Amino acid sequence: MRSLPTVVGSRLLALSLAVLAGCAPGDQPGDTPEPVPEVEREPLPTWEDLAGDIETNRLNVVLVTIDTLRADRLSSYGSEEVSTPNMDRLAREGVRFSNAATAVPFTLPAHSSIMTGTYPPFHGVRENVGYSLDESLPTLAEELSAGGWATAGFVSAFVLDSRWGIGRGFDHYRDDFQLDPNKPSVNVGQVQHEGPDTIEHALAWLDEPRDVPFFLWVHLFEPHDPYTPPEPYRSQYPDRPYDAEVAYTDSLIGVLREGLESRGVLDDSVFVLTSDHGEGLGQHGEGFHGYFIYDSTVHVPLILRMPFGGLEGRVVDEAVSHVDLLPTVLSIAGRDVPADVQGIDLLPLILGREPAAAREVYTESYYSLYHYNWAPLRSIRTESEKFIETTNPELYLLREDADEASNVLLQNRDLARTLRDRLLAYSRDLRSSGDRFGGRPDLDTETLAQLRALGYLAGRATGGVDEDDGVERTDPKERIAVHRAIMEAQSFIGRGDEEGAEEYLRAALALDASIVDANQMLGGIVGRRADEAARRGDEAASAELNRQALELYQRALALNPEHQASLLGLATSYWRLGRLEEALVGFHRLVELAPYESNAAIAMSDIYAELDRLPDALRVVEAAAADELAPAWIHNQHGELLALLGRSRESADHFEKAIAKNPEIGQPYFNLALTHEQAGRPEEAMAAYEQAIRHAPYHFRAQFNLGHLYGRLGRPEDHLEMWRTAIRSNPEFVLGYFHLAKLHMDRGDDLGRAELLAREGLRRDPEGASGPFGYFVLADILNRQGRLGEAREAVESGRRLQARG
Repeated sequence: MRSLPTVVGSRLLALSLAVLAGCAPGDQPGDTPEPVPEVEREPLPTWEDLAGDIETNRLNVVLVTIDTLRADRLSSYGSEEVSTPNMDRLAREGVRFSNAATAVPFTLPAHSSIMTGTYPPFHGVRENVGYSLDESLPTLAEELSAGGWATAGFVSAFVLDSRWGIGRGFDHYRDDFQLDPNKPSVNVGQVQHEGPDTIEHALAWLDEPRDVPFFLWVHLFEPHDPYTPPEPYRSQYPDRPYDAEVAYTDSLIGVLREGLESRGVLDDSVFVLTSDHGEGLGQHGEGFHGYFIYDSTVHVPLILRMPFGGLEGRVVDEAVSHVDLLPTVLSIAGRDVPADVQGIDLLPLILGREPAAAREVYTESYYSLYHYNWAPLRSIRTESEKFIETTNPELYLLREDADEASNVLLQNRDLARTLRDRLLAYSRDLRSSGDRFGGRPDLDTETLAQLRALGYLAGRATGGVDEDDGVERTDPKERIAVHRAIMEAQSFIGRGDEEGAEEYLRAALALDASIVDANQMLGGIVGRRADEAARRGDEAASAELNRQALELYQRALALNPEHQASLLGLATSYWRLGRLEEALVGFHRLVELAPYESNAAIAMSDIYAELDRLPDALRVVEAAAADELAPAWIHNQHGELLALLGRSRESADHFEKAIAKNPEIGQPYFNLALTHEQAGRPEEAMAAYEQAIRHAPYHFRAQFNLGHLYGRLGRPEDHLEMWRTAIRSNPEFVLGYFHLAKLHMDRGDDLGRAELLAREGLRRDPEGASGPFGYFVLADILNRQGRLGEAREAVESGRRLQARG
């Protein structure tokens, strides 16, 4: 391979010529300077020079994104604290970008920028949860797939699940994250695949036969909190769990590299390594990421390793961004770049060419605006400066102040003014002409409730916030203590400690009573306590707690009458209190503010059904389903209402429409299976139940019905195992205990086990509606064991319970 010639940059050459001209002997004012001879230099290499005989349009592309990895933790970026030999080796063998920045310090929006080559104001994804990447935007995977590449993505974090739209264009996308429906909340930072597991699946995909180039995306989540490094890294970095996680992640890069080398594909691949964002680790008062846009969370490693020589060890110091990856990869692959892309092709910089103008890149965080109605944060960075626009703006000279410790705005007013003007103009230019707000994630009611419990959807569901309304908002720097308290509350909720969370939320409100999110999250905690009281049968306690939750939501709405998460909580509290007409008013208002809020329409239809007003319920759902963007859950609800009205043949059409809209959710398959059973099609019903369970592994009703069907179809062992699975999926499914006990009794294989199951069901719900059946099953079991007295007692207990109605 050709080696890269020594390059004298044009900027340096111009400076050299100016110095030579200024120092010419005898030079006097007015004298004509002697001509300076031209300096001969080798021509800059071309891409063709470097690629040689390689067909670049047949190169594989390997993209590795590491979650929450700070650039300054890599030895190749100057770290003396952490050993990262595998990533450093890639830097030695390739091109290292010393001044790369994320577009936003959140995982989903950062990856949306990577995959579309556009900034958040354009693609519309501003936070991790509650957004979905708009289908109108072409992605890197789609572009490469259209060019003949096989495409596969292997992600390790729930926030990159395909339900958020980030999986478009991949032939194979391994996410399969399952949330436990028995938990009241979900911490997205704890729903992950382990790195070794992700890499194992990625390498297994590479082993599949193919005769086309591939695009492989591997996402590793390890450095993200909670920091739980394995040994020996935990011991090597005592009291530094984040650094230990980084060292461990580097070892995983070594495993991936070895897998690529052993399969003979590394040297036929463009290898791109970056992180989505960094981690605060206490700098500037930020523990994690997403709130501020200092370089602790914004500066990211970016390394490109090419499958040919000539670029080893090259360092590019110009400011670059994640949005540059798509145009660069497509340029290398010989593909056209989509017209809306906002990044640039980095090949000229890689080849040593000077940019036509100094590069400026954009970063934002709107978390403080969307969650607290404080000022948003936006920045513009060059090779050496960074300006942050907020209520009290900041200017940093990055070369001498990499930690951004000294705001030098007052000493550099002209520079700050120039950068601010460019930032504001740049921000306007970045927005899409259609004001894209991100797509609509297709989430079931349980998942939405789990996410709202931690306030994840509060920002997405915030109404009444206009960043251009001229209001001077609080600088986020002034309220970092409030934000930290709310982050601690989220952590406690995610760990299941809602009492600890309440303490932090009340502390946050003591610091600033105007925090809408804190009131909304507290309302959620109290509302869940009300649900627990109702499950215990304590209706008085449940009603009192629901009234308290209602008051908290009312406080939130007094602060922001259009806060959609609080409107949803308010309407739900009215519903729990049996104040159905008031609940309908709340849900109607929510639909007015957010027509895409399909779960509000579903709740309204449920209330109408509860009021025995099925035509009204159907009208609400039909109106929602008329929107061509209506999610699968609306079509599923449409089918369920038609089934209640006895129109099962029509209902099946809507269940199939829901499946076509989103084949990854389980409930429409379950409902379709019911229609097949009613129509006497057991084989079709069995297939639909199996699909329901594949897409919803905790769907205990599908498991129970499928078990029953297995029994009818002569598969007794599958029957038994599926009913066991049903009660594992939902330990409170008492009817499942009773039927499983009866099955064991009927089989005559384990009466002791049958008795234990019947008693466990009765213990869990001794006076429930299915209690009489449970006692009668227990009586039969005892009778078969010859324990006649106990059997009579069980029968009497069942009859007493039955008589109560």
